[in-house]
Amino acid sequence: MASQRVKNQTMLQTVPDKRIKRSSDDRNSGTVNNTTTNINAVSVNLADDVLENIFSFLPIKQAVKFALLSTRFKNSWLFSRNLYFDKDFARGRPRGEIMKTVNRVFNLHSGSKIQRFRLYFDPTNVESLVECWIKKVTIKVVEELDLDFTQGKEAFKLSSELLDVESIRVLRLALCELDLPPKLKGLRFLKTLALRKVDVMPGLIKTVFSNCVLLEILELVKCSKIFDLKIVAQNLKKFKVLIVGNCFDILHINIDAPTLCTLHYRGDVCIINFSSKMRKLNDVILNFAPAKGFPQLSQIAELMMGLSYVNVLTVSNTFLEGLSSKFVNGKLREPQFYLWNLKELHLFIEGFSYINPYDIASFLKNCPNLERIFLDLGEFSFECGYYWELHGKENFEHCNPPFQRLKFIKVKGFKFQKLELEMVKFFLNKAMLLESLALVTSRNNHPNSQNASIYDRIFLSWRASPNAKIDIYEYLNDRSSIHPKHSKIWY
Repeated sequence: MASQRVKNQTMLQTVPDKRIKRSSDDRNSGTVNNTTTNINAVSVNLADDVLENIFSFLPIKQAVKFALLSTRFKNSWLFSRNLYFDKDFARGRPRGEIMKTVNRVFNLHSGSKIQRFRLYFDPTNVESLVECWIKKVTIKVVEELDLDFTQGKEAFKLSSELLDVESIRVLRLALCELDLPPKLKGLRFLKTLALRKVDVMPGLIKTVFSNCVLLEILELVKCSKIFDLKIVAQNLKKFKVLIVGNCFDILHINIDAPTLCTLHYRGDVCIINFSSKMRKLNDVILNFAPAKGFPQLSQIAELMMGLSYVNVLTVSNTFLEGLSSKFVNGKLREPQFYLWNLKELHLFIEGFSYINPYDIASFLKNCPNLERIFLDLGEFSFECGYYWELHGKENFEHCNPPFQRLKFIKVKGFKFQKLELEMVKFFLNKAMLLESLALVTSRNNHPNSQNASIYDRIFLSWRASPNAKIDIYEYLNDRSSIHPKHSKIWY
């Protein structure tokens, strides 16, 4: 028994060598020493079969490293459930070495189950070998299958027989040619489907929603041949997330998914319709690329109706331009909408834009319960043009949004220009409960300490909230504690 404990302790102590060395060097750190000792004491009592079971859940790369630490566990990696031959594994390895390693792992693998299989590989001229690997993991009831063939020149053809298995819960495919029959025998328990650089044929999405009734997440990134995307998930009780990124063929998206909680879209301007009430939709990104034209007011109004229950919204300047006031039959009209539940708004401006401060204020006045506002101006500068002087300026001065709960504002790309200062004054004057305003300068703007001090005094004189904290940070020294939930690039 004593010998067994010594072996266990020796094996596990080999792993945290650096930690133990630091603890012994710091003689005043008794707490750390005691903690380390307690961890080892607990580890000693773990039986061999328990440790081997733990090792089986490690990624294959880590499992092999641990196996090298003790001859007693030199074969534990043979039972690994997580075979990760992904980008991290492939980095710096020639194609031949990857093939040799994957073949050896499969030839020696003794476990009854492979839970996750990730492959980043160029399958050119060895397609049959790759099919063999896929068959082996499906035989061992794989649950997560991630196949990335973007190193290849052409899409890898995947037969439905390879994928139509009941064990798969998560399926991620990149640069694949996928053709599923209308009726699937397996994939009934699929929860996540992520397609990247895949030609999505007209019937594929329909097949998925008709057969995969437990689907929760659908992700389409840089996919082609999707012109009219129809999300028919009326009968799906767990469908929560739809992500569409840079699928440039898309012209129209129709969503019938009452359980949808998250919608992230990035790409060209397209028409988005909702065929059901979206009461659970609370997390939305609408990152429309710059465009020459915008949807009609009626189409935008319909889109905004579907966003009525959103809590967090990120939009681009193109989206806001589509919502800006427009002349209709000689009269300046604004879309009518209210986002009663919106708590956080993130607006970022990219490329050339006609947007002005009133466009922003006009949108904000329809969001009465906002708590956090993030404006990322980038290198954009507002223009004091003809339209602003004739219409925007007066409307902006008379705009009175009900900032009843607004507490945090962050503006990035700040250049201390005239209209930017007017916008800051607008926020400070209107936000009675404001707690923090953070201004982060643009990449090429470096205000000196004297000017910063002057602006500090000016900003303090504008604030309606006596407790509002105002901070100015340089571009590379943003120490503000508030950050938006979403980032510009999310895939």
